[in-house]
This record gives sequence, structure tokens and C-alpha cells, in this order.
Amino acid sequence: MDVAALAGRLKALAADLPLPALDTADQCFEAAQAELKEASRESNAEIGLHKLGAARERLDAARVRLAEAATAIGDYLDGIGAGAAAAPATAAPQGKAVKPPPVDPRQWWTDRVNELCDRAGAADPQQVPPTRLFNELLKAAGDGNAEAYCKRLRDAGPQTGVKLPGLAWPLVRTLAAEHLGRTPTARDVPGLRDKCAEKVRSLVPKAEPDHIGAALASACTLGRRGGDDEGDAARTAAMGPALVAALHRLSKSERRA
Repeated sequence: MDVAALAGRLKALAADLPLPALDTADQCFEAAQAELKEASRESNAEIGLHKLGAARERLDAARVRLAEAATAIGDYLDGIGAGAAAAPATAAPQGKAVKPPPVDPRQWWTDRVNELCDRAGAADPQQVPPTRLFNELLKAAGDGNAEAYCKRLRDAGPQTGVKLPGLAWPLVRTLAAEHLGRTPTARDVPGLRDKCAEKVRSLVPKAEPDHIGAALASACTLGRRGGDDEGDAARTAAMGPALVAALHRLSKSERRA
């Protein structure tokens, strides 16, 4: 066995451990957490703070495990007498990793809203009160104007956008109960989802049925439903006014059914 070659390969593996990527992810979570804390002051709804906190805890645990892996590799190299062996030219440079630039929450929001709405365009930042934004989105949704819906949501940015569920969920809950003639239960979610999906997806094309069901369940305080990535702040914000519009347009005869 070529010990020097083995040492070089192990050092390259240690250098490639994705600690910088975890730092970037943690910065994203930190920015989102700050926005949600601000939003929570104006809403009684559960908007995901504990989920983000849990995600950051898992990231911290992952960083600890990666550091332990790097230490174990170093200890092994020392044990075989190759700790000081030079890494091959192709190995990643040794030394402190360059810290990635901080994540821009507004740019992330712009990109994510464009993706969800299947559109493109730069944001024209607007300082709009949450209630006004909500009403503008409801109007765009009622008019079936998907372009205006996307633009207003994109321009609002995350600071205002993350407050939309706090305004939307009480209305979703009320309209769902009016449609059913009673308080909604978990068994009602699939039916409500199917009736709302076409309208919601006409405004937010990348909202999958599971996402719509999860939003309905959350709005009706029925707990978690849907995929592991349901804590997407932009997607939740985008679906709120769309769900209100979808439930509102149900005919009066349907609501009595």
C-alpha cells in the first residue's frame, strides 16, 4: 500500500467535508428566523419559529459530526505516521476555509417567488403594510391576474411577505367552516384541497397538492401534513391569499352542501 497516496486522499476528503455549505445554510435559517420573529409580533398563528430553531440545532449537530470526522481522519493519519505527509497537487488547499458571503434574504425571496410562480423578473422593492399587500394579492387572485399576484408578492420582500399567513389563516379557517357547515377536521383536508387546487395553482403553479393540503391543515390548526420541506416561508406566504380566494369563490350552494 502506498501510504503517502492514501494520506493524500484522506486529507483531500477531509478538506472536502461540507462545513462551508452548512455555514451558508445556517445563515439562511438565521435570516428567516429574524423575519419570522418580527412577523410573530403581529400574528397569533404558529409560523414556524420552532421548526427553524430545530433545523438550526440539527445543523449544529451535523457540524459537530463533521468536525469529529475530520479529527478522526487526522488521528488515523498520525497513527500510520503520515500526519505530516504532503497532499497531492490535486488536493484541496490546506488552511482555514473562506467563509461564504452572507445570504441576501431579499434576493432569496425574489428567486423563490419567481420559481413558485413560474415567472422571471427582478424585484422592485416596495414598503407596503401587510394588510395592504394582503388586499392587493386578494384582488389580483380574484381577477385571475397571476402576473400581478407574482409581482406584488415578489416586490414586497420577505419582511412583509412572511406576515401573510397570519392574515390569511383565520380567513381560510372561517371560509372552510362556512363551506362545510362545521369546524373542519383532518378528514376534510383532501376534499378542500381538491376544490382549491386549480385556483391556487393558477396563481402559484409550483404549489403541489401536498403543499396545498399542508397549508389547509395548518390554517385549520390540524397539525402537520405534507412533505419534509413544508416549512418554506415563501411558498406558505404565496399560498395564503390564493387559498382565501379559492375558498371565497365557492358558490353559496356548494358551501351549504
